[in-house]
Amino acid sequence: MRSLSSFTLSSFSVAATSLLLACSSGVSAAPPTLEDLLKRSQHDLVSISPGGTYIAATFRKTENKEDKMMMVIIDRKTGKPVRLLDPEERGGVARIWWANDERLFLMNSRYGRKFAEQYTEDYVLAINVDGTRKRVVTGSLISSLPDDDDNILIERCAKRTLKGGCMSYLEKTDNDGSRKGERIVDSPDDRSYFYADNIGEVRFAYSWDDEGAQKLWLLKAGQWTMFNDERETGVEVSPIGSSRDGAAVFLRSERRSGPDAIEKYVFASGERTLAMSDPVLDPAFIVWSADGRQPIGAAYGTGVPRARFWDANDPDAKLLKQLEAAFPDDAVAFASGSRDGQHVLLQVWGDRDPGSYYMLDRASKKTALLARAKPWLNPEDLSRAQPVSFKARDGLEIHGYITMPSAVSGEAPPLIVMPHGGPFDIRDTWFYDEEVQILAAKGYAVLRVNFRGSGGFGRSFVEAGHRQWGKKMQDDVTDATRWAIAQGKIDPARICIFGSSYGGYAALMGVVQEPTLYRCSISTAGVTDLNLMRKWGDIQRRESGRHYLDTQIGDDLVELNEYSPVKHVAKIQVPVLLVHGRHDDRVSFEHAKAMQAAMEKAGKPLETYFFGNETHGIYDDENRKEYYERVLRFLAANLKPNAVAEASR
Repeated sequence: MRSLSSFTLSSFSVAATSLLLACSSGVSAAPPTLEDLLKRSQHDLVSISPGGTYIAATFRKTENKEDKMMMVIIDRKTGKPVRLLDPEERGGVARIWWANDERLFLMNSRYGRKFAEQYTEDYVLAINVDGTRKRVVTGSLISSLPDDDDNILIERCAKRTLKGGCMSYLEKTDNDGSRKGERIVDSPDDRSYFYADNIGEVRFAYSWDDEGAQKLWLLKAGQWTMFNDERETGVEVSPIGSSRDGAAVFLRSERRSGPDAIEKYVFASGERTLAMSDPVLDPAFIVWSADGRQPIGAAYGTGVPRARFWDANDPDAKLLKQLEAAFPDDAVAFASGSRDGQHVLLQVWGDRDPGSYYMLDRASKKTALLARAKPWLNPEDLSRAQPVSFKARDGLEIHGYITMPSAVSGEAPPLIVMPHGGPFDIRDTWFYDEEVQILAAKGYAVLRVNFRGSGGFGRSFVEAGHRQWGKKMQDDVTDATRWAIAQGKIDPARICIFGSSYGGYAALMGVVQEPTLYRCSISTAGVTDLNLMRKWGDIQRRESGRHYLDTQIGDDLVELNEYSPVKHVAKIQVPVLLVHGRHDDRVSFEHAKAMQAAMEKAGKPLETYFFGNETHGIYDDENRKEYYERVLRFLAANLKPNAVAEASR
């Protein structure tokens, strides 16, 4: 059991519910099975009421083959359930807000009848803890007004515009969400989102135009004024959270060069100062106070993220530092707190822990394990993610992660190179990754690389990837693979490249451009033809999407062909596994059909697996199990030593 410094662990029994606090034995046995790793999280959300009376927690229930995320409300003092909320058929609880100790708001998600992908319903349900006053709140919930138990802020649409936008307004209404509230302010344009501070005062509105440029407005003396126009400044600026008294706001501000910074803006004086920055990294996450009212810092790190504070003497900052010391291998954050900050839910998570929740009683200095996302997994049986960095061929510093299998076989393991999807402003992180653990449990080392274009290292790093599909972005993946070989810890003759979406594209381009570096390729929902991206799928249907394509891949048809895997199947010398959902609206199924036809015409070794009820990704539990079984069979067949020896003859 981990020590909690000046705090002691005590049992927090909710055994009567059989819903929370299921823990592993802590005894290391064998690597987890595929079924263990694919089993969905038991708990996703845990939140404490403003007065600290109740804890709301989601829990997964499977009944008659139907899987749903339900919610239980627990009396904090007794640990006993007082209410069970069921989102009904194919449903799940996706978000929780508290209005006061007796009333809360929920947003549900739902599985479609035709497709396996889940979607979030576009309404908010308000309900009392005792089950009464159940209401559907129309509009978007902007703030539950933490200092006002009776009212909420709702954004409503006043009228639709010709472009499909909405001229909206903000309304203060009772927490039933009735339409008889006070109209506070109208939006500055037809696609704005509102930001309200800690005391419920509307401060900002922000939007993006058809070309992806942001505008941020400040509400001052009842009038909207432009605070930041990305077309003029070249950067985005977004409000994070305000000070407890509402006098200042903290902003996440991009830089033209280098990582994002955090600034403090004082409303009365207009003073804008730098609060925090790092020379290499964007913040991993924002650090909030114990009561959840204000940001007190930010966490940084390519490995375990650690908090840095505006004021190191803040009592909450001191408390969090103690907690970080108690969990040296994991990230720690205040997840939710009572209004007085005395009863606090802690979230603890890491590369081998998908998430644990602890209850902290500040007065007694006692903590208790409340829930684990996947209590059947023992972190000691999982594999660590080791942060790595290297110089790309043009000198750019690249960061990533290598995960070595925990089981020791006495020989260098085969390597799976996994470029992430996106690709822009998306990044691989140090935190728990289900897919990585599935591969590591089977004895594979896994390399993930944040190639240029990835998020986490500032705007200029993202823009360095523009129009670099198959070029420098691909070079970064190749350079990462060669870096891993040079470390001498993996078998250089047994390497496969495997990715989804853009990662699927990179997996195919990898074996096109480096036909002898990899022994196989797995492409899931991958782009195969860059010209086809401009004709099929949901991106090109919108003006903003067409601008995105112009910016990210360009419109030179000859060049797009040059960097499309489907045009170069003759260069592929290794087996390929092609996986795709037939109803994929992001990367159209046409990509898979074109690649299949080209590979078969060229007589190349190809396996295919096409899902009839999947979209852009694999969501159905049975499909996920079948998918990974096929992936593992494919890898085992193509990366076993005798297969490599035969292929090299």
